[in-house]
Amino acid sequence: MVFEKLKGIIKGYILCFIGVFIWSFTEIIVKFLQGEIGPISLSFLRFFIGGMFLLGMIGFRRNSIKNLRDLGTLLRKYKWLFIFGGIFGFGISNLLYFIGLQFTQANVGSALYTTYPIFISIYSVFILNERSNLKLKSIGFLIGITGTTILITNFQINLLIDPQNILGNILIVSAAAIWSIYSVIGKVIFNRANNIKNIEIKYTLISCFLAALPNFVLIGFTSEFNNFLIYTWEEWIIILILGTTSTALSIYLFFKGVQKIEVSKGISLALFKPVIATIFSFIILFEVPTLALLIAFPLIIIAVLLINNPFKKSLN
Repeated sequence: MVFEKLKGIIKGYILCFIGVFIWSFTEIIVKFLQGEIGPISLSFLRFFIGGMFLLGMIGFRRNSIKNLRDLGTLLRKYKWLFIFGGIFGFGISNLLYFIGLQFTQANVGSALYTTYPIFISIYSVFILNERSNLKLKSIGFLIGITGTTILITNFQINLLIDPQNILGNILIVSAAAIWSIYSVIGKVIFNRANNIKNIEIKYTLISCFLAALPNFVLIGFTSEFNNFLIYTWEEWIIILILGTTSTALSIYLFFKGVQKIEVSKGISLALFKPVIATIFSFIILFEVPTLALLIAFPLIIIAVLLINNPFKKSLN
């Protein structure tokens, strides 16, 4: 019994890490499309294509009709949670993030957005009652955020409070706080609807389609509408990879993992995201890693260890 529980926990961590690993390619993929496709159009496409990809996954599984009925059941029973989590927590937060980036520097925005593990940890305490290891979790998240901030800003911490960046910074921190609600709502629904098979893929699928809605509406009121869907085949390939892999698959795997472990512990692995992105930016985009990586990486490792507390028995 103990072995089975330990096996499930290890599986949860592995799935969360794989999800974070795949998710780390998002910024690199978006860089290939920078200046070619508007942020609102790209946001809509990543969510819509992600939803279609997951719908296809369900369609090819056994009992596909029952799976589709489950989608309707989930929407009926938890419609307000889905609307709040999908449209607001997933879709609107993404829009705020993109808008915020227009009013601040990209590296500053990325650093501030990594605060979402802190928000998720706070929400998890009050909504999910995840109160284990609170002191070490708090210290760990502070060390982790410090490490990721050093890495992303390359020691230019003063940029976080630069008056020229204030509006953008506020929007991005707001986006991080709102997105964090989406993750916690997912766990709430999993706990309540544990009788529904493959709940994690169904939650992600519905959320993707709901997140696409506000983006689709806004496209018609922007200049992006003139070039909407008029892209080269190379751009479409990149868009498809962004939607299917870095959006749908990564989030689905993360949620599959947090079914077996605490959300706050699973999201702690997201602190590795900028490290993974930096390493692969060097490999793919030939962006040379800086001294900040050598300092930030051990800080992030320490942070993750503190949050997940593998030394719990020796500390008690």
